Amino acid sequence: MRHYLDYNASAPMNKHVKNYIKEIIDFYGNPSSIHTKGRRIKNILELARQRIALFINCVPKNIVFTSGATEANNLALNGYKKKIISSVEHESIIKQKNTITVKVTKEGYIDLDMLENILQSLKSKDKAIVSVMFANNETGIIQPIEKIREISLKHNVPFHTDSVQAIGRLNIDFLKLGIDMMTVSSHKIGGPSGAGALIVASKKQILKPVLLGGEQEDSLRSGTEPFLAIAGFGQAAEILEVNKIEKLKVLRNSFENKLKKANLGIKIIGEKSKRLPNTFMMYTPKIKAEDLLIALDLEGFDVSTGSACSSGKAEPSIVLKNMGFSKQIASGVIRISLGLYNNIDEADKFVYVLKKILKRFENI
Repeated sequence: MRHYLDYNASAPMNKHVKNYIKEIIDFYGNPSSIHTKGRRIKNILELARQRIALFINCVPKNIVFTSGATEANNLALNGYKKKIISSVEHESIIKQKNTITVKVTKEGYIDLDMLENILQSLKSKDKAIVSVMFANNETGIIQPIEKIREISLKHNVPFHTDSVQAIGRLNIDFLKLGIDMMTVSSHKIGGPSGAGALIVASKKQILKPVLLGGEQEDSLRSGTEPFLAIAGFGQAAEILEVNKIEKLKVLRNSFENKLKKANLGIKIIGEKSKRLPNTFMMYTPKIKAEDLLIALDLEGFDVSTGSACSSGKAEPSIVLKNMGFSKQIASGVIRISLGLYNNIDEADKFVYVLKKILKRFENI
């Protein structure tokens, strides 16, 4: 039996989402067509839009569907000349042109004073935007979103947040937060891959399309919509149970407490910081991260060395390096991210297997 502990990379598709997709998988037609089959597909898309809007509390018409979070992030920032970002963003933000990077503290939080100073020094704020992720995909550390929004608003600069890891793991109310744009993704909440969205407070924001062509999504995202992926996205949002957040926190704490009691010399990164209830990153000094990942895989545990987008690289975690950790620690961490299909028994099994692996490597 395998144990999947990599929900931040991608969550298993919810069985209710699978059943819903099976019900409509034989439907066909272009949602831009005005005939019966086209209108049926269009109605499915609009139902998904309404379900997502209801879940995060936003205006349905202000949801722009994309192929995923990477495209949504690019759409959010594409129309701006100056992009003020944190040093621990997703690569789709980090690799943007004309970025101004704000450092983070040892605890993983954005330096609010530095952000304030950067915005204060901008000569022209007409084409500037602040983009800071809601919660980090590697460490799970949650940024002070309300304070960032307050500073951005003070300087009349729009604020975008990549909330991919936070949706479904935190209570998020888009309208209450008062942010300008937010990125969400389907496959992180139990929906299918291939669908994401950019949520905007108003389509009067400076939005420059990444893909040019047709007039889909108010001409902001050209191309025939993948209705099955979007429909599954909507279904996943409708059935997502945020009230199970406490269960995730209990699970994570169980893993961490059992690891501490085992006295394996493990360090929890950002332990005292405000984190997602399902995520922790651990450093094991006795073994390299890649070796530990492979050993755990052979024992039936699926974990990650950090960001899935960078998992093919044998490089230290940029997130940890920018938090001020040494290259040794940044090269020796694995991420555990839990979901609703995990249970407390897996914590005992994980610690047992980890002990066995570490003992084996001590004898090499």
